[in-house]
Amino acid sequence: MGKKIADKLTVNLADCKAKIKLYNHFLKLLERQENYSARPLVLLCIGSDRYTGDSLGPLVGSQLEEDTDAIIHGSLDYPVHAGNLVEIIAHINHQYHNPIVIAIDACLGKSDEIGNIEMWEGGLHAGIAVGNRLPCVGHISIVGVVNSGGQIGYLDLQSTPLSIVMKLSKVIGCSLSEAINTVNPTRSEKVLLG
Repeated sequence: MGKKIADKLTVNLADCKAKIKLYNHFLKLLERQENYSARPLVLLCIGSDRYTGDSLGPLVGSQLEEDTDAIIHGSLDYPVHAGNLVEIIAHINHQYHNPIVIAIDACLGKSDEIGNIEMWEGGLHAGIAVGNRLPCVGHISIVGVVNSGGQIGYLDLQSTPLSIVMKLSKVIGCSLSEAINTVNPTRSEKVLLG
C-alpha cells in the first residue's frame, strides 16, 4: 500500500463547490485503480478523540458508518491511531484480497492552509506532526488541515477549535458518502426498499 503522491487536489472549506470537487476527484482517482470495481474498498480513518485536532479521521469514519455500507476502520468508538495502526494495516491485508485503501487523517499546515482538504493518489504517513514514524498507507489519501503546526505538534492538535474539525469532517464525509454510494448503490437501495 502507498506510493508516490500524484494528481493532488486542494480545496478550502470556503469554496462552495468543495464537496462536488472532492466527489469528482475521488471518483476519478478510484477509477484509476486497477480493477477497482471488483476490489474491496476499505476506508482507514486515522486519528484519536483524545486531541480535538486529531479527531477528524474518527469523525469521518463514524459518519461513513452511518451513511454507507463501506468497510470502515477507524471511528469514534473504535479509533485507529499510532498505537494500533500497524496491527490494523496487517489485519486489512489479511482480511481482504487486494483492497483499495482510502486513508483519511488530520494534518497541520501553515496558518493560511487551515481549512484546506487535500486528496491525492498515493499514501500518507500518519503521525508526522507529533513525531511518530508510521508506515505509509493508502492508495488514495485525504487530509484536512486542522491547525497550523509549530514545534510541538500535539499541543497544536490539542488547541485546535472543534468547529474547524467538524466542518472538515462534514465536507469530507458527505462527499465520500455520495461517491461510495454512487459506486456501490446497495446502501441507497436498502434505504429505498427499507
